[in-house]
Amino acid sequence: MQSRKLDSIQFLRGIAVLLVVAFHFRQYINSVYAQSDLGDRLFGLGEVGVDIFFVISGFIIVYSSKNKENNTVSEFCIKRFFRLYPVYFLVLMLLVYLDSAQSYSFSTIAKSLFLIPNDYNSIGPWYGFSLNLPAWTLTYEVMFYTLFAVSIGISHKYRTLLCVFLMVAIVSASQLYFRGHLQIDPITRDAGPDGLLRNLTFLSSPIVYDFIFGMFIAEFYIWASDKLTGNKAFIMFMVCIFWISVALIISGYNRGGGIERWGLYSFALVGSLVMLSKHIDIRFGSFWIMVGEMSYSIYINHMVVKKLSGIYLRGFGIYKANGGITLFLILFILTFVMSYLTYSLIEKPSVSIGHKLAESIKRNRLRKMKSASTA
Repeated sequence: MQSRKLDSIQFLRGIAVLLVVAFHFRQYINSVYAQSDLGDRLFGLGEVGVDIFFVISGFIIVYSSKNKENNTVSEFCIKRFFRLYPVYFLVLMLLVYLDSAQSYSFSTIAKSLFLIPNDYNSIGPWYGFSLNLPAWTLTYEVMFYTLFAVSIGISHKYRTLLCVFLMVAIVSASQLYFRGHLQIDPITRDAGPDGLLRNLTFLSSPIVYDFIFGMFIAEFYIWASDKLTGNKAFIMFMVCIFWISVALIISGYNRGGGIERWGLYSFALVGSLVMLSKHIDIRFGSFWIMVGEMSYSIYINHMVVKKLSGIYLRGFGIYKANGGITLFLILFILTFVMSYLTYSLIEKPSVSIGHKLAESIKRNRLRKMKSASTA
């Protein structure tokens, strides 16, 4: 039953990744039909998927690390590395190898490999993106993981509060250094002297505050009793919050990334559905669970599919007159095919390796502790 309670997270992951993919493919529906901006009208809000992902990530990291014995710093870092990096690395190398339309410099490839934004003079929080465009968000994921690992090393019990403190302190200090003032709007163009430190401009982006929303949801989820979450008034309140957040996202009101806009709506959306799922047995269907499980591969692959399809598939005539819904669906299908392969052949095995290595470290640690206690 417990695993089904968190199916809501997989469902939201699935929704978030489909929104992001539709946002990036929407251009092929524009200027085709009577409504010339049809793609923008239907999927222009898809960027909200990034904020949803960040809130979910904050939740998952706190919730999955609640067992102190399984989450030392080394074990946490190993599991996160094997969850994030192998599929990203291989897909990036595939893009570099097959993208015959461009010649990438060593510096650009190296920055993308190490998740350093390509142009610190560009507008944040993207800062010139990565070779694989959506990977700009992984820079902030790694920043969050690093701060959370440090927090675990200091105190597992207070890891959430420590991580929040470190995050706010680093972002605030970086903002003062790079732009001279504090702000919570992540859309910015920073100034400052050129040099190696400018490559760390991304540390000043308050987009990472979205993770804090997710961490707070997890702490409340762990703390809340069945008596509270099963209370009829609480359930009614959560249902209202869920649908209001959906309506606000769809409406386009106060749109944009960050904790005062889509981050806030994502906090309400994720928090309400997760809390409802704690007490109510909500069934989301195997398709949505599958999409949620594959969401990282889908996210990493979709712009690679878009770019490589534009190079190798133009001869099939599917790009004629901007493609329309036909091209939109073909790119979706190709993305799912590639993502199924990378998920099955790379992502799942990598995650399994990470967990086995972490378990091996745990066994060795416990063996040493046992030997020390009997010595």
